[in-house]
Amino acid sequence: MMLASRALQAVCLLSSLSNGLGFTMISSSINSKLPSSISSKLSMGYLDDLSPSQPNNDEENSKPDNSKPAPPINRPSGRLVPSGRGPLGSYLDAVSSGNLTPTNDQDDDDQSESVPYQPLPKPASWTNTYLANFLTDDDPRTDIRNLLTQRSIQSFMRLLEECRDPHSAKWIQEDFLQTGNLLDFHGTGAKFIEQFGGTWDSPLLEMIARPKDRIIVSAKRRGRGHGGWSKNNPFLEERWVEIPIDIDPANLAFRILSVREQIANEWVKDLDILMDANDQILDSFFETNRGRREAGGNVGMAMESGSFVRTSMNMMNDISRGAVTQSSPFRRSNFDLMYNLCTQAAIHRILRERKAAFEEREVSFIFLRDYYTGRAEEYFDGELTYGRADDFIDDLLQTTPSVLSPQGGGGGLVDPVGAAEEIIKMRKVVAQEWKALMERVSEDHTGVRQALFSSQMQRDSPQDVKNSSSGFQ
Repeated sequence: MMLASRALQAVCLLSSLSNGLGFTMISSSINSKLPSSISSKLSMGYLDDLSPSQPNNDEENSKPDNSKPAPPINRPSGRLVPSGRGPLGSYLDAVSSGNLTPTNDQDDDDQSESVPYQPLPKPASWTNTYLANFLTDDDPRTDIRNLLTQRSIQSFMRLLEECRDPHSAKWIQEDFLQTGNLLDFHGTGAKFIEQFGGTWDSPLLEMIARPKDRIIVSAKRRGRGHGGWSKNNPFLEERWVEIPIDIDPANLAFRILSVREQIANEWVKDLDILMDANDQILDSFFETNRGRREAGGNVGMAMESGSFVRTSMNMMNDISRGAVTQSSPFRRSNFDLMYNLCTQAAIHRILRERKAAFEEREVSFIFLRDYYTGRAEEYFDGELTYGRADDFIDDLLQTTPSVLSPQGGGGGLVDPVGAAEEIIKMRKVVAQEWKALMERVSEDHTGVRQALFSSQMQRDSPQDVKNSSSGFQ
């Protein structure tokens, strides 16, 4: 009985040493050296915690757990990025940029050097050549379906990151779309939509046609500076484990379609909010000006506080928080971009209709065309901040009336408030048409699903079909 008790104590001691010091059984078939054919390197501790969660405010006073990898390094700016992902970098950023996060074991070593965070380059946006063609063609730059595809891919990449699958997101971002940091891009015209032909289904059809791919991930399993071992011990051999990860582009496209339908269903409701907020702008503008005149307000006060009350984002927050079902990852960002694109589409439609009515030489047409084209890069192109659509209308409402004298002769008084009023009315018309488009998104996916089914049938091996037929005989 005494011998059995001592044997049990010895087993428990060995088990505790194994768990505390990081001993593990490693197969002899795993190569102990880093292969030269690996396609990506991940930080130490990657297998233990692939995507650490955000800090919990309720546990700020608790002691840190040194057994887990350190969280990603804070971004230098520390501000909330427009996409809503927060100021912390993610493992997708680390995998894509090659910036590796040191573990706590390395932090304890005075000789260790931390790698500074280097953000990925921003993705390219739509070229400004559309400004020369939108008056003659119904340009794809302001097509709501293209924005829906862009935001669906971005939201799907975010979901992959949350589900601890940054490798599929990395394949979409770098190998397929070949963009920069797409997750943090807050804009209405991503470059890849234009590169794929400017149609909403072109990226999805191209993804379906891509063959299956495989990514080999190499992670450090044991060695110096990892698993509790000192990095200065020359007798410890580094051991690596290779993990093959299969990428099925057709399956990714199928899942993106589901995300696209969910966002479309949300936009059916969000477009109602857009129209409600749009109808309140002029009333708020006239009421605000009347109140300032009665209070003796000056122009400087108006420029600082705005010419109308902005209610769209507050209304959006109320409906998203009170929703029965969980919203998509970037719903508020999606609403802001949809609001911005709707404003731009309304301006394009006004100018096209006026040109078709041979009103190109009228003062109102020339003023709106020059005002818009001179500020399109600031308010509508590239990386955007929140509320740029309201900023554009606000600046237009506060523009001082003036006399415009075009080169062809003539001239007249410019009415900025009348131009803003026309944009607001046209924006409601565009929103109503977009709502009808969003209600038919599931029907629009029929052709893509047929292409997906045909692709899967063609990829079935003929040898497998032959074997199944012979077995049946």
